[in-house]
Amino acid sequence: MFNNANKSEKVSDNIIAQIRDAILSGKLKPGDRLASEKELIEQFGVSKATMREALRVLEVIGLLEIRKGIAGGAFVAEVDMRTTLHAIVNFLHFRTVSIREITMLRYLIEPSVAQLAATRRTDRDIEKLEQVIGETIAPGDTEVSKEISFHRYLARMTENTILTLTIDMIDNLLKSMKTKIGLPPDFYGHVRDAHNIILECLIQQDGLAAKIAMASDVVGVGKYLCGFINTPPFDPSVLQTSRSLIDVQLDINPEARVVTKDDPLLQERGAIVKRVGSSELYLVVKESGV
Repeated sequence: MFNNANKSEKVSDNIIAQIRDAILSGKLKPGDRLASEKELIEQFGVSKATMREALRVLEVIGLLEIRKGIAGGAFVAEVDMRTTLHAIVNFLHFRTVSIREITMLRYLIEPSVAQLAATRRTDRDIEKLEQVIGETIAPGDTEVSKEISFHRYLARMTENTILTLTIDMIDNLLKSMKTKIGLPPDFYGHVRDAHNIILECLIQQDGLAAKIAMASDVVGVGKYLCGFINTPPFDPSVLQTSRSLIDVQLDINPEARVVTKDDPLLQERGAIVKRVGSSELYLVVKESGV
């Protein structure tokens, strides 16, 4: 079934790709047992160590189940959506995923989640989000979890299982990165301020403001993390076809912000200002370069 592993790329990656493709194409079905380790080594023309590395990765990503004993071996796993997404998170730990990449994905997804949440929110949702934001913030892993809980709750408000699981996957990656980096307390203070602004947009049921406030939060967190570890951040302007002012009713302008009533941005030349409901927040859009 399999060919000798291509030596022009990492050998274990080639083995993983061949077995994965056989499973996804239906050549191998859930419950099927792969050939013995000795036979697989001969088919791929690799060492025992390389073969075992590939099988371990396939087990981690949820495509194989390795059983021990006389009746053991490598079996094609029966996976569901949640298992698959958790397996992808584990698999990505074997790969280099940058904060820049994660920020871009978040920018493409989470602002729309916030916009939808603003139209669906209930008083109970507001109470829950206030509890998440209001919890004591101090350095450590627990604070990472609290910060991420805000975004996960918004995702669940969409009532879309695939979207919710996708954001869970992204947040799991971010949680691991933030914990490893060891961020200072002031980071969580900035995050709490940003979440309070998003929450006020939800209270006012202003979907557009919530969308823009979330975009600012996502980009701001990405820039902070990249600055902390000295790597290039994601720039939302790469997704824009034009740097001219975009109709705020249609899209997110990279220059748009949701700010409090005392923000200096309100007084700057060229600012277009819209109040967010009856709150003391304002949606400000500036022409790029003004």
